[in-house]
Amino acid sequence: MLELLQQLCDTLAAGRCAALATIVRQEGSAPRGAGSRLLAGPDGLICGTVGGGLVEACVIRACAEACTSLRPDVLDFTMDGNLAAASEMICGGRVCVLIEPFVPNRSNSILPCFSLAPEHASAELALAAARGAGACIIRPFPPVKTAWSVLHADGSRAGSPLPPRAEEILRTAPITEAAIINADGTAYFCEPCCRPERMIILGGGHVSRPTALMAAMTGFEVHVIDDRAEFASAARFPRAHTHITSDYAHCLDDLKIAADDYLVIVTRGHLYDREAVEQALHSPAAYIGMIGSTRKRDQIYRLLLEKGFTRDDLARIHSPIGLDIGAETPEEIAVSILAQCIAHRHGAPSPVWRKDSEHRDGKEEKPCLPSL
Repeated sequence: MLELLQQLCDTLAAGRCAALATIVRQEGSAPRGAGSRLLAGPDGLICGTVGGGLVEACVIRACAEACTSLRPDVLDFTMDGNLAAASEMICGGRVCVLIEPFVPNRSNSILPCFSLAPEHASAELALAAARGAGACIIRPFPPVKTAWSVLHADGSRAGSPLPPRAEEILRTAPITEAAIINADGTAYFCEPCCRPERMIILGGGHVSRPTALMAAMTGFEVHVIDDRAEFASAARFPRAHTHITSDYAHCLDDLKIAADDYLVIVTRGHLYDREAVEQALHSPAAYIGMIGSTRKRDQIYRLLLEKGFTRDDLARIHSPIGLDIGAETPEEIAVSILAQCIAHRHGAPSPVWRKDSEHRDGKEEKPCLPSL
């Protein structure tokens, strides 16, 4: 959501109207679920998707119309009959899509001029929340205008006011995903607005480049660490934050690893990998993955056990990293890494390597590509 909010604010800052389309309810089988969204303007799609096909075409057209009428709208689609056939999707489900137009501010100052363009200010407030500690975006459903209330975890509220009793109910509701909630006789569409999970890639070699790109495309906030300036540069990783470290043994010290962070260890050598994984095991990171063959992994594991780490500690590490799809090229390895991380993100069962040994199918295991 962070990238889409940033694009919305950039569009408004450029003086252009835009409309946000969000799936608020999904029933049965449909291409995308509640919370999926796209941004479109009078000239068509800007970014995002609600599933593609004819439904998306109708939504984009409705967004263009909303930029002219400046009125929100609610569209209902049933994925069967002619619509499913035209979309090449025989799903049989239903989706409800909320269309919200946003008007750009008429001043260079945004938040102080809330009364001039409340939609613009709402987008800025949501973007600030997504970059910070997070919040919940609340709006009456169906809406009569684009009016967001932003409820922060510290008890503060920004944006449009809410009835006190409704705000009290909504603050105590477990809003972990987009949902319609009834509060004090009014329905509200609520969705969490949180900082995306971070993927911190240790090593800036040839596997890291496609991994960083795919991670950014799938919603991670990407950081890349290397001890060589030319391998940790914005030119090499245009969609990532880059960090130059002088010592892999302390390269995570300044990042304050959190319980929802993903650590991908793809340095250029065994020593650096061991130093990096030691730091990772001292952190609460959600995911720790280390590239390499099982032989390399076992060598590092023996050293870690000698240093006092337990087998339960080592069980936190995904190594060889990624799903076993026979990946060989850097791009294929990146796909396997992201597939495993996405499975972990959604709590999906993640296939393991077919043989957890130095040999597979009676043959010497092909080691994973080293990182330059």
